[in-house]
Amino acid sequence: MLYAKTEAGRAEIRARALPLSRTARNLLLVLDASKPAADWLRLVAGATEADFETLRQQGLIAPQNAAGQPVAVPPVTAPAPLTPAAAPAAAPVSAPPAGSPLLDRAALYTYLSGEATKLLGPFKGYAFALEVERADSLPALQALALQFVERVQKAKGDAAAAGVREALGLR
Repeated sequence: MLYAKTEAGRAEIRARALPLSRTARNLLLVLDASKPAADWLRLVAGATEADFETLRQQGLIAPQNAAGQPVAVPPVTAPAPLTPAAAPAAAPVSAPPAGSPLLDRAALYTYLSGEATKLLGPFKGYAFALEVERADSLPALQALALQFVERVQKAKGDAAAAGVREALGLR
């Protein structure tokens, strides 16, 4: 089954409020719906089923279908409350600045998180995914998207960069 971070999971990455093990926190940082849970457990050194289950029980990750939509499943336990406020919803933007990606905050976050390791490799992709997690606004994500195009061009060439530009709605 595919799993992805919830809003509470993204807030936890920023706040570091819960006492998660290092491996559970690393798993939370990289996990997205691009791979089944078992693949992520193999990719994150030292991660176990217990780490994964901790994230799920805390409400930091949730099952997703192949289209990236949440799957309704009853929670095993109620998620622990986070002391810091959850991440605020992105404010609507009337028109993006010229040359900015046309995707909304959620779509941009999902695309950048999911494609980073695929196009930049495991190490650079992981580092970029951390940058995406720290981005706290649509303009910050838009700036990262432009950097992503440049990094992909450097790593994979013009054709791959053109594909990223197209996916982001850039001309």
